[in-house]
Amino acid sequence: MLFAVLICSCTSGPREFKNTQSYADNTCDWHKELRVTHVEFTDTATILTFFYQARQPWFTLCIAPEAYLSDERDRHYKALFMVEHPLGEFFGSGPDGTYFHVGFEPMPAGTKIFDMIEGTGSNYFKILGIHDSTYVPSKPKYSRKELKEAKQIRSNVFKSGPVTLRGTIVDYDINDGFQTYQMHFTFYDRDDHGTVALDIDRDGHFEYSFDTDNILGACIVDHTGSWHNIIVQPGDTLDITYYKDGSVSNMLSDGRPYLLSNYDRIPTSVYPVDHFKFQLGDSIDLMGVQAYSFECKAKGKDYVNYIAKKYHLTAFEYEYATIMMENDILEGFLDYRMDVKDDWISYYTKTENPDYRVIAEKQERADSILVDPDGYAFLADFTANDSLMMVLPHQWVIFNRYKYDGAFCASEPRLDSLREQMAYPFFYALESYINDSVHLANDMKLYGASEPSLFGKLCMMEDIDYHLKVINDGLKDSTDSFREEYLLSYFAKTKSLLNDPVLEARADKIYQEFLRKQAPYWEIPECRGKEVLNGILANYPGKYVYIDFWSTGCGPCVSGIKSCFNYRRELMTGKFDNFALVFITSDPEQAYEPFRKEWLEGAESYRISQDDYNSLAGLFNFSAIPHHELITPDGLAVTDVMEMLGINPNNPEGK
Repeated sequence: MLFAVLICSCTSGPREFKNTQSYADNTCDWHKELRVTHVEFTDTATILTFFYQARQPWFTLCIAPEAYLSDERDRHYKALFMVEHPLGEFFGSGPDGTYFHVGFEPMPAGTKIFDMIEGTGSNYFKILGIHDSTYVPSKPKYSRKELKEAKQIRSNVFKSGPVTLRGTIVDYDINDGFQTYQMHFTFYDRDDHGTVALDIDRDGHFEYSFDTDNILGACIVDHTGSWHNIIVQPGDTLDITYYKDGSVSNMLSDGRPYLLSNYDRIPTSVYPVDHFKFQLGDSIDLMGVQAYSFECKAKGKDYVNYIAKKYHLTAFEYEYATIMMENDILEGFLDYRMDVKDDWISYYTKTENPDYRVIAEKQERADSILVDPDGYAFLADFTANDSLMMVLPHQWVIFNRYKYDGAFCASEPRLDSLREQMAYPFFYALESYINDSVHLANDMKLYGASEPSLFGKLCMMEDIDYHLKVINDGLKDSTDSFREEYLLSYFAKTKSLLNDPVLEARADKIYQEFLRKQAPYWEIPECRGKEVLNGILANYPGKYVYIDFWSTGCGPCVSGIKSCFNYRRELMTGKFDNFALVFITSDPEQAYEPFRKEWLEGAESYRISQDDYNSLAGLFNFSAIPHHELITPDGLAVTDVMEMLGINPNNPEGK
């Protein structure tokens, strides 16, 4: 009734978006999907019709009184009412979904496009670029001076120098329940994609400094779990301010504009991709997913053009936004391709009384799809040689998907015919080099180029350190000179595949860092992480302590804990007096406690605060789990730690 009265009260005829679309949102996950299906512009209100589909009936939604619309000039229009519910009231919908209507302050005549922001700073939902289907944003135009500035910034990707981050949390109270933030980063010259804990003092400040050989791309995770991307050039000191509403501001200490100063105004946690559509269902639809990916890319270009105009992105920020958008889509597509090979087959094997003939057929079908050249067209359409990929905050995730994709593993190397490529026929060294060669050859074929892409080369570089370790371990009983000759032979051949002086210099640093870490132990530095660790180690004086970092939400973690269940029970008998197996997680109690009772009852298990966990992750420099560490009785960390089932508790160091 109220909705009808409002429409009829207009003094001039209502306007509307007849075919409402949007460019990006964060409204879709495993449980809900929220869409604007209609927009009415009246003299008294702008009325949005939402469709809410609840995949789980117990999930609820709330339109906060702080919600607002933001037009092209970033003017805000407050929420006035809901037709079906009061503002601020949580409500659910039936399994078939429902419509509801929200009225905002009237937007001016001629409005073409706008955003809907939830407004409480909790990242519940945001919908960017709500528009009629006839609206097409124009691509921004930049002057020669602006383009030259962007090019100059790109040239700094390979510069060296110190970087300092200084953070301030406004109105911080130590009783708020957190004392650390996490930072995830990648240094290709160190083969690092690690994590550090940023310790917050009582006044709400943190500071962290280090040396880098290229522009630093990183993500800082705040106390709400929100991820904030940063880019810092060598030589810079960046001051970061975090506000209660979830917003962040960045400023360089010398007064120069921060590289992403305008980009940071864009609402966070909003994507031009519906990642739910990249989840594998009951059938393989690779071509359909590929078509959706192209659709996302087309829509994503419009999204970038729109935000570039609204937030006045610089030429560099425009290029950065484009790369971020494209890699978000590409990651979703590669995830699906990986699932075709793994999860879907796993799905069939978990069914009751599976027909293994069907499984074999599906496996063959999956293989044929992944090696179909037509399926590579999508990959070839994405940027592969842009230097900005060196500073993407979470690039290790997409590189992992890329290098293990069937597109690059389709050719089986013939080792016999290439055995003379190495100085000695050591199988693993030879196989590693040949597989790298195959991957890069497929990369060139994919892109129709005479030189492997930067994307492909960076993927390959991530494995150099691992291959060196395997070769070194395989020759641990050989003489030092014999082992060094194998390592150098593999490394020289591998480095020649890079054919790029900048990347070759970084590969040299990887090799030197590998040699430096060959000592069997390393001394744990003085830091907050060591304090947390010592508090745990104090319970096991005189023992080797094997630590398993895990989470109930990590499939490999859970699988590993279950697989060593019987072995762990033997350890608990006290038979091995000099050895302790310890499990550490920061899971919430409601997830941790049921799992502990079933699988870790009687085990040395610790559920620690997120702050303490961040400190340990920073100490041991890991961002992915499961992760394992072995600490000696005198408090030294073992350099290379094998999986639990490979440890002999009578001789933990393998002597």
